[in-house]
Amino acid sequence: MEFATKQFGVIEIRDDQIVTFPEGLIGFQGCKRFFVLDIDDVGFFKWLQCLDEDYLGFIILDPRSVFPDYDPEFAAKDLELLGASSPGDLVMLSVVTLPEEVTEMTMNLQAPLVINPSKRLGKQVITVSPEYTTKHAVYAQLQNLLKRTG
Repeated sequence: MEFATKQFGVIEIRDDQIVTFPEGLIGFQGCKRFFVLDIDDVGFFKWLQCLDEDYLGFIILDPRSVFPDYDPEFAAKDLELLGASSPGDLVMLSVVTLPEEVTEMTMNLQAPLVINPSKRLGKQVITVSPEYTTKHAVYAQLQNLLKRTG
């Protein structure tokens, strides 16, 4: 199917690229169907585009690519909805906030998007780990990572 995005124009997507968030996202409970686009040459940044509302999209990235020790705890009931046999079967992504001053970039480590790619199901899960915040500074770590990868 073709889908017109505000940021990237018309995109061709397949049904197997669609991830359903049965409960929606926090603050966007009515938005349930999304797809992910790669938006940089390095592969860190991605775009989560809502199919239900063309205006809605988020910059996302894998929090473990930037913070290798990121290991949040989730309540078991949160992961049951995703139908995964183990947490290792799941993909985690975090929403990035990119303000005008790029050095103030943050990511939400407190409520990552957890996806079961085999079932194409997702859930935004609030961690029970107190050390993670919704506005975790990421710029310096990302800069170091980009220097190492060349």
